[in-house]
Amino acid sequence: MWRTFVIIIEIAILIIVLRTSFVQYFLSDIQQTVSGWIEAVVEIPEQQTLANLREKFFYNNMSLQSHQTDYIIGVTSSKEELLDFKKRYCDGNDKNPFIYGTNLRRFCHHIDEVKFIDGPSL
Repeated sequence: MWRTFVIIIEIAILIIVLRTSFVQYFLSDIQQTVSGWIEAVVEIPEQQTLANLREKFFYNNMSLQSHQTDYIIGVTSSKEELLDFKKRYCDGNDKNPFIYGTNLRRFCHHIDEVKFIDGPSL
């Protein structure tokens, strides 16, 4: 009987403590930190694929100017940026002020060879 009463009191105290604003803030901070770690781990394969694409293109195109190199780094910073570039300049034949001619065709060819883990090639 006393044991049940003590357990009920402990549960009530735990609920009261967990509902305080400090504990809520502390727990939400922990949740945000863990979520950030999970997102970073999930993005590792994508970032490796983008880095490989960048390195392959730069290795085959040593004559790029610094502004072109910076532009390619920006385009390959995320999968979304790369897909937007492909849609606009490779598939849509829009004029690109930074990469054009042979360099654009080579870069588009390299993009076509990219395969992401979560889907088929671009």
